[in-house]
Amino acid sequence: VGSYDAACEPAMKVDIRELVDASGHFDGVETVTVEDPAGDEIVAPCRVHVEYRQSHATVHFTGTVGATLPTQCHRCLDPVRQDVAGDFELMVRRGEHAAEAGDDVVTLPLHQYEVDLGPYVHEAVVLSTPMLVVCREDCRGLCPSCGVNLNRETCACGPGADPRWDALRK
Repeated sequence: VGSYDAACEPAMKVDIRELVDASGHFDGVETVTVEDPAGDEIVAPCRVHVEYRQSHATVHFTGTVGATLPTQCHRCLDPVRQDVAGDFELMVRRGEHAAEAGDDVVTLPLHQYEVDLGPYVHEAVVLSTPMLVVCREDCRGLCPSCGVNLNRETCACGPGADPRWDALRK
């Protein structure tokens, strides 16, 4: 199994002319920006491991992506580091295979040799990012009246009287 040195490449752009072995692997880092469900942008470096194999005018890429996203608990707003892991597959063809192009198939014109894996890395991270992140399963969140973090202290608010429930209380 051969390897390809992606360290000298900008982002995750791969020149397929440099993939001299029939199969191999390479590692790289891609910085990804994702939107937190709370509306903040998170910028995180992602570790990327890509395996490839070539057959005729086609290169098959299979990648695994891992990152640690700095975000916040959606119940208590404490800082949390969320580990995410995803994967992607891509087939790159050269020449006259345009009819077979799709989401996971890229057709390069004969004079082009570079393929950008960055969008596939980004997609893998976005799809593996959970919609809601909690610091722990039993997080009690914030008091809706005074805003105290109920994981750290008890507030004096007590159970609030919601007027919508008055009819049921009677």
